[in-house]
Amino acid sequence: MQLRQEPVNAIGWAQVLEPPSLLTWPAREVQPLSGWTLRFNDGLSHRANSVATLDFNGPDVAAAIEAAERAYVARGLPPMFQVTSAAKPENLDGVLTARGYVGVTPSLVCVADAEIVRTRCAQVGEAQIIAQPNAGFDALVVSGSHSPADGRERLEILSRIAVPQVRMTVIEQETAVACGMGAMALGHVGINLMRTAPLWRRRGYAKHVLRAIAQWSLQQGTRTLFLSVEKANAAACALYAHAGFTPAYAYRYYKKIRTAANHPETGTC
Repeated sequence: MQLRQEPVNAIGWAQVLEPPSLLTWPAREVQPLSGWTLRFNDGLSHRANSVATLDFNGPDVAAAIEAAERAYVARGLPPMFQVTSAAKPENLDGVLTARGYVGVTPSLVCVADAEIVRTRCAQVGEAQIIAQPNAGFDALVVSGSHSPADGRERLEILSRIAVPQVRMTVIEQETAVACGMGAMALGHVGINLMRTAPLWRRRGYAKHVLRAIAQWSLQQGTRTLFLSVEKANAAACALYAHAGFTPAYAYRYYKKIRTAANHPETGTC
């Protein structure tokens, strides 16, 4: 069975999936601004430290951008906007570019039917999977992130998710070798924090995690899975495609970068 009531284009998918993404990856502080949602955290996860731009109802986009910039600077964070195919106003990327912003971290949101993922992703041998928080999960997240601080921010974000969630950890030879988590919001399950320890990669453990999350999603009565992946991450893109995920829409983040030296790009989707 295919996904029911599929949006017909990228704009439709973004309109459907961006609202649950706000709930499945919640920033510590959010602030409304002319229909946008300003998100503030520790400055590392792009999604939790950027302006969500799914709607705009203000009279002056330039004034709204300036207000957003002041809010981020006041918190010691670089102003950053997440721009999807459904961003409002429609020419927001051009407006930001004209103001000195640069698009970074081009990414895809991919979708799949949980039943298809469950079928395509086989369990790996006798490996055990734990469906609850544990120290192995936390260690994999921290070690597999861009830095320990980045990993800690992600665990902190995870700790405040208010919607139903599950954390999956694959145990092989008494070692946590892979993990991932799913959170259900507005009828869809968002997948985040997919990690595999370097010495255990290319053995099917990530698919084992995806299978377990898909099974959990079906048990919750939800078939639509979605996740974000950077376009440059060829290995992850191939993994998700093989598991049954297809691209729904693209997005990137816009932030002001004067030079690579004083404005390094350290965050991720």
